[in-house]
Amino acid sequence: MTVYRSLLLGCGPRARNHAEVYPDIPNMELVAACDLDEERLNAFTQTHGIPQGFTDYETALAEVQPDIVHVVTQPSNRVWEAQITADAGVKAAIIEKPIAILPSDILGLQKVRDESGMEMMVNCQRRYFPQFRDGTIREIMNNEIGDVYLIRASTKGNLMSMGPHTMDLLLQILGDVAPEAVWAMAYGIDETGYKAHHRAPEHTFAEYWFPGDIRVLFDCDTEALGTPGEQSFWMHLHFDILGTKGRIYVTQNADWWYQTEGMAEPVWGVSSWDKQQNDGQRDFTAAVAEWLDTGKPHLNRFETARLVFDTLVGALQSAYEGKRIKLPHDFTDEQWNEQRGGLKSADAG
Repeated sequence: MTVYRSLLLGCGPRARNHAEVYPDIPNMELVAACDLDEERLNAFTQTHGIPQGFTDYETALAEVQPDIVHVVTQPSNRVWEAQITADAGVKAAIIEKPIAILPSDILGLQKVRDESGMEMMVNCQRRYFPQFRDGTIREIMNNEIGDVYLIRASTKGNLMSMGPHTMDLLLQILGDVAPEAVWAMAYGIDETGYKAHHRAPEHTFAEYWFPGDIRVLFDCDTEALGTPGEQSFWMHLHFDILGTKGRIYVTQNADWWYQTEGMAEPVWGVSSWDKQQNDGQRDFTAAVAEWLDTGKPHLNRFETARLVFDTLVGALQSAYEGKRIKLPHDFTDEQWNEQRGGLKSADAG
């Protein structure tokens, strides 16, 4: 059995979830970690029993020669990180979301992937929760509730914090087909705390047109309706899927259910971040080794991650132009910066 050697870049709060699953994956070994903060690095390697620690990423790559790298950093240097990772001969990079912020970032990552062959998986691990991974919800949507005509997707994180997770699951439910058009509005800028890196409007509401005449109302807004009863904005993620013969209601942390014509009571299923996130992260990570061994496509491979990003950026372009636009988008960095500056000015006024 091939055992793949992994290096973790970035020892912040999210890194813990990446490291904790390794004891349950027999053909992967977390052999090193890297962080600019030496004190944090030392505490992290000791806590998780990681043999080596480095404060310089290029040195770590040269000395460790890993097969797999976890990129658990803020999203501002994705292209540089991917390029030197690929140059070091790494086979696969697991990248925390969002995969990119600027339109040019995703083009740069595509270039790195095309030229190096290094696969990139984005850590939207919810695809590996059973109700999504096994296709249960998608099968019910396709076979039980008639013709789907409307989906409401809602989260209280901004477009680049919880937006990628929400859009990722929406696209998986819809079979990873690209939307045809979008109309959106956006306002508000808050660049304090983590939002200084996850830069996006605070309030975005979009309507997407998907093949099959399916409309999606995408509410990615600190003032969204959210999920009743949730306290943390990270837990506000849910879908209301309406068909001609029934309905599916999916939450991140308060289960899911469906009901069709003639059913006296809905049928319930488990959906729980607390109960499912560790197994989801484990299965997500183990699937990287499976891809290396067998070529089986990872559920969060680069193609799906790029579709997620481009679909979100399409909403930004629509809001910038103030009209419905056809997709794929052609939004530029210059327009992105102009939009951001305009939103800041509106807030200041």
